Amino acid sequence: MSTKLSITETTLQILALFTHGFDRQYYIREVGTLLFISPRAAQLNLESLESRGVLASTTRGKIRLFRLQHNALAKEYLLLAEQHKTITFLQHNPIIHEITDKATPHMQGICLVFGSYARGSEKKGSDLDVFIAGSADKTRLTAIGKTYGIGVHLTVYSPDIFLRGIRSDALVREVLQDHVVIADAGKFIRAVISSDDHVVLEKA
Repeated sequence: MSTKLSITETTLQILALFTHGFDRQYYIREVGTLLFISPRAAQLNLESLESRGVLASTTRGKIRLFRLQHNALAKEYLLLAEQHKTITFLQHNPIIHEITDKATPHMQGICLVFGSYARGSEKKGSDLDVFIAGSADKTRLTAIGKTYGIGVHLTVYSPDIFLRGIRSDALVREVLQDHVVIADAGKFIRAVISSDDHVVLEKA
């Protein structure tokens, strides 16, 4: 027996808000303002995600706040949201798409774009900030960026250091706040949403 998911563009955009740090809470009007949708549309979508077990809500005074649930279903929905973010980002940044396509064979592990490109605030001459939890051929990746006239600034953490830094490392927290996943989205979501401090990422 098939069941319709009823996931719309608006649903994915709302889910994407919760990928900014993964610990944010939003109220209904705030979501409407951020996404330029009506409060009613925001409410219906938030309540739908809550009914599916993806979000939970609490009420403070007259304000109803929504936050992520940390469960298996939420991880699957977040994976869809991250993939949607990646597709949208690459379609709007064809040169970055080419760079990441050529760079991917030279990286292993979780790979994220962060900084100005992830925020959509890049300017002419902005470096492409890339975070990798794994390993990478820095020389090769820098050379690929140069062929397109874009500096590639790489930050590489071991998987263990990345995991330990999810709650405390300032750079990791910055990356989690604004990011686009280029590789291993599933592993990334499992790491940041896990309630188990002892989860171990596979070594690259």
